[in-house]
Amino acid sequence: MIIDTMVMAYALLGVPGYGEESLAALRKADALYAPASVQAELLNVVWQYGKRGVTRQRAAAVYDDAFRLWGKLIPVERLWPEALYLSFSSGHSPYDTLFVAAALMYHTSVITYDQKLLTLFPEHTVSAGNFLRM
Repeated sequence: MIIDTMVMAYALLGVPGYGEESLAALRKADALYAPASVQAELLNVVWQYGKRGVTRQRAAAVYDDAFRLWGKLIPVERLWPEALYLSFSSGHSPYDTLFVAAALMYHTSVITYDQKLLTLFPEHTVSAGNFLRM
């Protein structure tokens, strides 16, 4: 499965309302992959949570733990042509369509909470809750 940045962040940060479900989804997935761009995205997320009271040490631990869990980071250069096509055809950000391009490459789905992504690409995305019900 391709794991969206926020699913990983919610799981490791234990975010109320999302943390337990996200962690259960990570545990259920056979393999956890993501575009390599997730490194910068997750860095920004843990920094944002730092502004809400998460310590720098905790943010660093979450960042490190995430990259131990993600089994494979897919180089963006392998994904960008498809991601760009998907962005132009859907009007959605390439930051997010990189995840869909990765799902297409690996013949799997993206586990995400991004409602717009779920709506635009229902055949290639699944919410964490729906994934757990599968």
